[in-house]
Amino acid sequence: MSKKSVSAVVGAAGFISSFWVNLDKEVRKRGGSDKAIYEALKDDSPLVPEFAELIVEASQSKFQRYKLTVNYDFLVEEAVNAGKYDWSSGSITANNFSSTRKGEADVEVILVHFNHHIKSEEVLHELDKQGLRALELPELLAFGVNYPDVQREFPVVALGSVWQDFGERRVPCLDGLPSRRDLRLYWFDDRWRSLYRFAAVRK
Repeated sequence: MSKKSVSAVVGAAGFISSFWVNLDKEVRKRGGSDKAIYEALKDDSPLVPEFAELIVEASQSKFQRYKLTVNYDFLVEEAVNAGKYDWSSGSITANNFSSTRKGEADVEVILVHFNHHIKSEEVLHELDKQGLRALELPELLAFGVNYPDVQREFPVVALGSVWQDFGERRVPCLDGLPSRRDLRLYWFDDRWRSLYRFAAVRK
């Protein structure tokens, strides 16, 4: 449906009436009353902007998809140099991050945004439920080369490659600002903030 058609539907009296009928039904199912609806949706109600925010969030996709070709035989150090980062961790090396995958493969990288604080184990569990596996370092480095500006908007984490650093688990992340791009290592066991995207591919 075109944008013009959608706008016409949303602005139609029948569409609005149907929305209110459905909303009223859901409120009643939960034990709500006319007074509850009035208090929640009157002009000065603090719930109105929150309700608007929920509608906007619901319309935005949880997933972003990017196609690329990954050369698993590419040395980690060479792949890091190809990314032309403003700064990169000296611990991201072939010795610390080995891969059993060989050759080249075309993959679709999916960036998953949970939009709330979350632990790594929870992320991996949710990815598995979606038939996804967390991105590994060679794939993350290829992503950094092919889509260098994504990390300027938000950090991209690859939970599929983990390095044990003095007993602490660390994972690679493409991070940055509008003016710079970094390749960092973050703690696997920390709680991730809502801005992080978790890179994955289909199993």
